[in-house]
Amino acid sequence: MKQKIIRFLCRFIPNRTARNRACFLLENRAYVNKCIRFVKSQGKFKNIKKIVGRGSRNLVVNADNKYVFKFPGKGNGYEKSLREQKITDVLRSISPIKIPDVEILDFNGIAVRKYPYIDGINLGHFPPKNVPHDIENKIAKQLAQFLYIIGQSDPKELRDLKPNPNAKPSILHGWCQNDVKYNFIMNPKTFNIVAVIDWEEAGFNDFCTLFTYEKDYRSVMTAVLREYLKLYIK
Repeated sequence: MKQKIIRFLCRFIPNRTARNRACFLLENRAYVNKCIRFVKSQGKFKNIKKIVGRGSRNLVVNADNKYVFKFPGKGNGYEKSLREQKITDVLRSISPIKIPDVEILDFNGIAVRKYPYIDGINLGHFPPKNVPHDIENKIAKQLAQFLYIIGQSDPKELRDLKPNPNAKPSILHGWCQNDVKYNFIMNPKTFNIVAVIDWEEAGFNDFCTLFTYEKDYRSVMTAVLREYLKLYIK
C-alpha cells in the first residue's frame, strides 16, 4: 500500500527523470539511509549529496566533492564492479583522457564503487546549440582521439570480455565506453575533457550509433566522426 501511495504521488512530478528518482529515494528510503551511514563511516565528510543514476540503476553519493560512492540499485553489484575495475585498470594506461581509479568496498555483501571526485560538467549539461566553431572542433578532436585510440586497442588482458575473443578492431568497432553524452567530464572554462567515467557498460562492439543517437548533439558528433576518420585513414 505504501509503495502504491508513493507512486501515485510521484505521478504529479512532470519531468520523467525527476519522477523516477523521487520514487527511488522514497521507495528505498531505508536502503538509502544505510548507504549514507556507510559513506559517513568512510571519513569525516560534512557535505553529502545523493544522486540517483539514470534509470534508477544506482545510488550515487558525493562526499565533500572528494569522493563519489556508487551503490547498486539492485543485486550485490559485484559482477559489474569487478568488470568495470578490470577494464579501467587496463585501459587507463592507454587512454589519452584520464580514467579515474575504481576502488571496490564491501557493504554487507554489496559492492560499493569508490571513485575520486572529478570537477567539471558532463557533456550532457553543456548546451550544444550555438557552440562556436572553434570550440566544437576542440571538443571533437579530443573525443575523436579518445575513440580512435581506445577503439583500436586490443589488450590481451581484456580478450576474455569480448563477445568473440578473436575479434579484431576495425573502423568504428572496438573497445568503447558507449556513452559520450553523460560520462565525459569537461572543464567548462577551457573546454578540455578532463576525465571519462562510468565504464560498467563499456564493451567491445560497434560504436557507429554514437554519432547519431543524440539529435541535439549531432553537429558535435558529426565533427567527431570527421576527425575520427582522419585518424583512421592516416
